[in-house]
Parts: sequence; C-alpha cells; structure tokens
Amino acid sequence: MSSTHLSIHYHPVFGTKNHEALIASAWRDRLHAYLGGVIRTLDGVPEAIGGVADHVHLLVGLRATHTLADVLRENKISLLCMGS
Repeated sequence: MSSTHLSIHYHPVFGTKNHEALIASAWRDRLHAYLGGVIRTLDGVPEAIGGVADHVHLLVGLRATHTLADVLRENKISLLCMGS
C-alpha cells in the first residue's frame, strides 16, 4: 500500500508602510509570537518567524487544503486588529 506525503512551505514577507522602521525591538518578539499563534489557529505550522524594524519574514507550513491568500488575509486582519 503506497502513501502520499505533501508538504507545502511558504515564505511570505510583511513590510511596514513606506518601509518605515515601526517595529520596535522592545516588542518585536511578542509580535512574532502573535503571528505564530495566528498561523497555528489556522492549522498551519509556523516553522520560523523573524524580521527587523521594517518587515517580518514567516516560514509557514500549510496543508494542501489551505489557500495562501486566505492565510495571508487572516494574518493581515489580525495585525490590523492588533493595532486598534
């Protein structure tokens, strides 16, 4: 009996508006942890999250049933809500 394994990894990068250095090092780790939690909530696997003052890199493992557009939309929505 054969089996199939599918592994999909994406590397999205979120940048601040006009590449301004808005992500302070004092709370950067909390932001990364928050984004990882959002990915986990969507049944994804946050492989690695990091970045600097003007952007964030994510390495995300998703199931074949996920659409990248939906996952990115949920991440952006959660970031907007976080800022409110």
